[in-house]
Amino acid sequence: MFDTPGLKKRGAIWHIDKTVRVGRHRVQLRESTGCSESGAAKAVLLRRIAEVQAQLLEGPQVKEHTLAEAAIQYVLDLEDRGKSSVRAAYALQSLDEAILNLPLSHIHQGTLKPWIDRQKGTLASGTVSRTLRTISTVLHFAAEVLRDEHAPWLKAAPPKLRAPDWGARRPVRLTWEEQSKLVAVLPAHLVGPVEFALATGARQEEIVSLRWDQHYPVSEIPEWGVWWIPPEIRKGSARRAASAQQGRYLIANAAARAVVARQTRISPWVFPSTRHDPVDTRRRLYRINNSGWESALAAAGLKLRVHDLRHTFGERAADAGIPLDIRRSLLGHEHRDITLHYSSPGLVRLMAEAERIVRPAPKLVVVAPEARAA
Repeated sequence: MFDTPGLKKRGAIWHIDKTVRVGRHRVQLRESTGCSESGAAKAVLLRRIAEVQAQLLEGPQVKEHTLAEAAIQYVLDLEDRGKSSVRAAYALQSLDEAILNLPLSHIHQGTLKPWIDRQKGTLASGTVSRTLRTISTVLHFAAEVLRDEHAPWLKAAPPKLRAPDWGARRPVRLTWEEQSKLVAVLPAHLVGPVEFALATGARQEEIVSLRWDQHYPVSEIPEWGVWWIPPEIRKGSARRAASAQQGRYLIANAAARAVVARQTRISPWVFPSTRHDPVDTRRRLYRINNSGWESALAAAGLKLRVHDLRHTFGERAADAGIPLDIRRSLLGHEHRDITLHYSSPGLVRLMAEAERIVRPAPKLVVVAPEARAA
């Protein structure tokens, strides 16, 4: 029987309920250890008691900053330095509110483990790993950069966070029939973004942040055929200095242009959000992978990620016989010949190749007269 006072088990997790006294001062600790094992929970309890006793002996302390506060400062710092904050913000917003509101000194493997365990079967281990790397970067930023007067936001050394390894997940390619099945059950505001993704191979952030003023007119190409993706949106730009960042052109074939033509221009965004108010379309769509997407997948009996839409486009482009270097340009991959493709004749060539990706015509079954008679 586990007999350490100050710990109570709620479900599978041990929680602290302990009064710490130093002289006339006392502090009531009521918080989760994040641990399911009794030994680990006891270690957390003893560490927290020692921390509180030290604080009481040192006198009044400034309230410790939370992970959310440090994350906001980190994102603002990225933007001030001309870096993309999209991927960092996306990773941090996948965390539970309870984790974001934890003091910085409480962020460690034990407190993050319940969240990590809940992601199995929902997120790939690589996605969870990227989120943990972002958390680790924020903790280092709080310890090395952020200050209250002369005191760092995080006084202790940032802990090492270990990512899970659930094995690689093979990409999924949608058939044309599965695409029709999925589109039929999607919420109305997600139909356009999903069909646009399948027709262009664009990344999720490129689609949800697409604005009408990003249209790039080219005389030899139909309207809405070329769009400019700025460097702060294009993946990978955050690792470069602002002066070295590059944008890209997004090619929209006939199928993609048909999607755009259905959108109304009452918002600066091509694919606005209607989550809060169906009438107010000034809000941008934050992501495709939301509750509506998950419900549609369940209704269609499909298991795929948003990135599988991009993979499907790449596979269809290969099936259409589009050369590898052209496919890389259409998908926005960086390579040495990219400047040739981004000239005016190069954009025309890219469009011609993209138009080769078409849905196969249904096969007609011809029944012989004698078969019909029978």
